[in-house]
Amino acid sequence: MNRLPAAVLMLAALLGPGLTGCGPRAEPDLTARVLFTASGSYDARADVRERTGGGLRRVVWQSRPPLPAGAVTVRYDGDARTLAWDMRVQAPQFSARSLAGEDARTVQTPAGEGLRPTGGRLAEVLILPTPEGLRLLTRGYATQQEPALLPAFGGR
Repeated sequence: MNRLPAAVLMLAALLGPGLTGCGPRAEPDLTARVLFTASGSYDARADVRERTGGGLRRVVWQSRPPLPAGAVTVRYDGDARTLAWDMRVQAPQFSARSLAGEDARTVQTPAGEGLRPTGGRLAEVLILPTPEGLRLLTRGYATQQEPALLPAFGGR
């Protein structure tokens, strides 16, 4: 009887799930989930996917939002999705501050007070509290669709 298969199984068990691909996967952090949502990683489970005109598209999650929230809507430039997007998060189970980070700058906008992360993966994102929850948008989206918000991004 060949003992190699038993030895391979024992080695796999000793190495643990991280190296064998078995076991539960760690959930991405909130920032990663926001960026995955914005870039389209969760589009397959969206309730609505549509073109809205002017080169923009919209994706809506109501039944199974990819973020801890009641619903999520992303509008984006169909040609530059990762650079130009606007996300509306209804009834989020996280705060603007927890997403932006403790060192985020407070900025004034025509839409009210917002937060700008000072670095990291959300450095080019403006976070605005809304009556329904939160709005996040990139500098690229503001440039194309809402230039009045550009001063909140600073002078870069």
